[in-house]
Amino acid sequence: MTEYPQTSAPTPVRPQLLTILCILSYIGGTMGSFSFFMVFTAYHQLQPMIEEMGFNMPAMELYFSAGRNFFLAGAVFYFLSLIGVGMMWRLRKAGFHIYSASQVMILVMPLFYIHGFPFPFLDGIITALFIFLYYRFYPSFV
Repeated sequence: MTEYPQTSAPTPVRPQLLTILCILSYIGGTMGSFSFFMVFTAYHQLQPMIEEMGFNMPAMELYFSAGRNFFLAGAVFYFLSLIGVGMMWRLRKAGFHIYSASQVMILVMPLFYIHGFPFPFLDGIITALFIFLYYRFYPSFV
């Protein structure tokens, strides 16, 4: 009986820059999903506190004017972003698409929920930069 050596495809190696991008995205996505979810759960307790204390934070009042569902949607999109990052960590192409779609939704979501919200250009530049950098590694995804 002849034994044939088993040849397996070489396991792809994650580039160092992709590892750094994924770690940064894990940190941002975790903080975003946790904070949005916590505000969603405590929305009814936080809203009167913000109004009573009269904080001089117009941005906080603007975000609270969006309503409770805004924070739930943000938590969901940040969680989807984390799923996409996890898939890209394992070099899966679908992760890039999930991450990109969720990041674009996070970027434009305030425009739908908050009347008169200005487009966040700096956030848009950072989002575009991360998507572009992830796209550079798209050919190495399986």
